[in-house]
Amino acid sequence: MSQSISLNSQNRYEIKVYGQVDDSWLGLFGEAKVHSEVMDDNSQVTTFSDVVMDQAGLVGLIRRLHGMGIVLLSIRQVGVALPKYRNRAI
Repeated sequence: MSQSISLNSQNRYEIKVYGQVDDSWLGLFGEAKVHSEVMDDNSQVTTFSDVVMDQAGLVGLIRRLHGMGIVLLSIRQVGVALPKYRNRAI
């Protein structure tokens, strides 16, 4: 069954930024996976995959990146995040 996307739904994103990742801002992306690559012109691009947040969180992240002077290359929604289930005693 597919889940509808809304402002409050937790979505999964891939975010690309220009430059090398500084450890001080890794926490902005939660538990995302980080991959850096050097391009043909020797510039570096950092990709964060599996970034999970809602629309408000995404807007806040974009504003924070802008405020830090980080160049945003792309944001791509790659799916709706699956809910995390906790083990519950019945």
